[in-house]
Amino acid sequence: MPLTRRALLAALPALMFVVVSAARAGDEPLPTFKDASKRESEDFMTKVGSAIIKAARAKPQKIELKKHEYTNPKAGRKDLMLKMTYAGLVTKKKYDVDITVMISVDPSDKDKWEVVNIKYKDTNPSPLDPNEKKIQKLVKEFNR
Repeated sequence: MPLTRRALLAALPALMFVVVSAARAGDEPLPTFKDASKRESEDFMTKVGSAIIKAARAKPQKIELKKHEYTNPKAGRKDLMLKMTYAGLVTKKKYDVDITVMISVDPSDKDKWEVVNIKYKDTNPSPLDPNEKKIQKLVKEFNR
């Protein structure tokens, strides 16, 4: 094997690391529900909803927050209800999204919240369903 080819093969893992790191560097960090000071802001709601839509669908465009509210379905529980829209990459058609983030609230400490589940539903008629695995993976991320 010529020296240049061997050197290229040796450098390939390092190049892959640089490319992946550069791609992730542009991503914003996910919001966390542990910080009580930001949970009520519209910017926080938009970031949460955007992260969920990006996990559910392959390349959503023009993500917008339409409505948000916290509800108290039962003691020790809060639900964050988000109504959002996004446009498809190819068709540019807008799709409506309903997201429910289920949160457990510690009765002894009202500021201690933990996301327990995420429900996602949209109007996209695609034969590919939303990626539930990626959506549920966000539960850990929101609780960090």
